[in-house]
Amino acid sequence: MGALAELRRRGVPAVLVIAGDGPRRRMLQAQAAGLPVRFLGHIAHRGALAQLLATADVVIAPGPAETFGLSALEALASGTPVVVSDRSALPEVVGPAGLPAADNDASCAEAVERLLRRDVTERRRLAREQAERFDWPTAVDGFLRAHGLDQRAAGTLSQIRH
Repeated sequence: MGALAELRRRGVPAVLVIAGDGPRRRMLQAQAAGLPVRFLGHIAHRGALAQLLATADVVIAPGPAETFGLSALEALASGTPVVVSDRSALPEVVGPAGLPAADNDASCAEAVERLLRRDVTERRRLAREQAERFDWPTAVDGFLRAHGLDQRAAGTLSQIRH
């Protein structure tokens, strides 16, 4: 919410849409008081989620403990750039299609503004190209390497994915 407040303070007519639900919702709603925030709750229909991601200007995936970031990859595949935590593994995932931000409101707001300054056609093209680097075989192989799993596990997962 702080990054949204900072963007509004800077004159950016930003609106935050939060998809998903959980135990922190009430706290987030309280923090959102007075800000243009829409809480959509859980979105079960894949098509509706894809449409939401494709119509967003920027997605924010701020979790510093994120290891691969499927939600960030889904946003990229939808043509939407992503701001991620610079303390997570996600800067590698988003590559040139997104930007890392430090864990503070000003840094996140700056990253959003920098992405919004890019030509919309170019930023959407970059996002889709980056997502294409992470097909399922590549993602599974990277997961196995990151977790030091042996070739037996790799063979089993290889059979599953083909």
